[in-house]
Amino acid sequence: MAVPYEEFRALVDAGATVLHVASFEWERVQGWCVALAKHLDVPLEVWSSSAGVRRLRGDGWETELETAEPIELMKRLRDAKAGGVLLLEDVHPYLAPQHHEVVRFVREMARWAGAGPRGVLVLSTPVADLPAELRKEVPTIELPLPGVEDLCTVAARTASSHAVPFEPADALFEAARGLTVMESRIAFGLAAVKNRRVSASAVSLVAREKERVIRQGRVLEYFEPEAGIADVGGLDRLKQWLDRRGRAYGSGARDFGLDAPKGVLLLGVQGCGKSLMAKAVASAWQFPLLRLDLGRVFGGLVGESEGNIRAALQMSQALAPCVLWIDEIEKGLAGLGSSDQSDGGTSARVVGTLLTWMQEKREPVFVVATANRVEALPPELLRKGRFDELFFVDLPTHAVRKEILAVHLRKKRRDPASFDLDQLATMSVGYSGAELEEAVREALYEAFSDGREPTTEHVASALSETYPLSRTMSEQLVGLRQWARARARAASSEEPETLPPSPQSIPRLRQETHNPFVPVGAR
Repeated sequence: MAVPYEEFRALVDAGATVLHVASFEWERVQGWCVALAKHLDVPLEVWSSSAGVRRLRGDGWETELETAEPIELMKRLRDAKAGGVLLLEDVHPYLAPQHHEVVRFVREMARWAGAGPRGVLVLSTPVADLPAELRKEVPTIELPLPGVEDLCTVAARTASSHAVPFEPADALFEAARGLTVMESRIAFGLAAVKNRRVSASAVSLVAREKERVIRQGRVLEYFEPEAGIADVGGLDRLKQWLDRRGRAYGSGARDFGLDAPKGVLLLGVQGCGKSLMAKAVASAWQFPLLRLDLGRVFGGLVGESEGNIRAALQMSQALAPCVLWIDEIEKGLAGLGSSDQSDGGTSARVVGTLLTWMQEKREPVFVVATANRVEALPPELLRKGRFDELFFVDLPTHAVRKEILAVHLRKKRRDPASFDLDQLATMSVGYSGAELEEAVREALYEAFSDGREPTTEHVASALSETYPLSRTMSEQLVGLRQWARARARAASSEEPETLPPSPQSIPRLRQETHNPFVPVGAR
């Protein structure tokens, strides 16, 4: 877990002799160890495989020419009469099975508590994973991302190194939240090079650099939400609920006793606006929008998957208040039940980390998760505490279809009043919002080919040539509606329309006839 320096020092004062710090920020890890050595009044040595050993003497460093192996340095620390702090940087290659003697020695050092002079071993690695032998005896902590004070220090030093003016500004540091020291140094350096100063004028530069860093991390994507609430047709109950939740971020909410909203799970038919609503919420609340791709969380190296999910959640907390969008969450959880046999439990640990974070988070990170197949979701995700509410998004009704058609016609710079929306809505019973959008797009293609402006007939022709998913998967939709009627809140106040009957003579695929609501044991 991410802890401040005071907790790091408290673990040592409590008797811990070996600590594991998971962070990419080597400079801050060194800073913590310098402060710890001064607190204990003992010498400090720092080792890396490339630079060898460096000793802290006063305010400077002395380099040992002979590069020692970690186990030799640990033995030297064990035998030192005056104690000391030894930091092993990027030591994870030496914690692999082929270096069992190193792992075993670390384990023995963890049992020194309370014996003799204070010797403290600090293991520094990029990800929070230790061999099984050490997990019960070596505390693992993670550095929180830099706060405003740290970012101000980095900005001042960057401006000084580039010999440009530095003008502290809250907006600048707010834009840099979520970046590491190294990343923020580059962002402020870009401001110094392009603007010839580090000031509030660099907010857009820093924001673009942060977007690049987030995308480079692969797990999170940064979105500039363009859609607003007005671009989402229907879903009046969901919109009212979100409006109330949005007010909880205003001034006075905490004093009133309100907790920060946790989030919402949107279940329902594909193409009915669930993902669009995630973008619209971020736009309406003016929050950053981050998309968590669970498929990219999983990596091939030991501990990489767990490190990816923790880094993504830490980033979202650093950017709070923000909206964290998890699209089609059931696909990211696929195979969870067989995780122990297929991947050594990695999927279960990743999902467990996510669920625990959703339950315990205190930062204003509003999670919007979408799902199409409710039977693929684990029960622990659906219970109260993970989300504030579970909403079912059904197919649009007649009035909502008119609204959706009008929205997409306006987006194409056409006047909805020039079209018979009532006729189009009547002939499109069972169509999703995505299918209506596609019909408008297809109508424009046809009209352009005809060399004239699109008309009602163009849109009607496109609708008549579309076979909506509600007819292909009508049995599944009926079952989903029955499930949602008893277990979820309806996103719309209007009663759903009865679907037109599907022709029985059409051959059906296996996945179309399979009923996902039959209990697993009875299939």
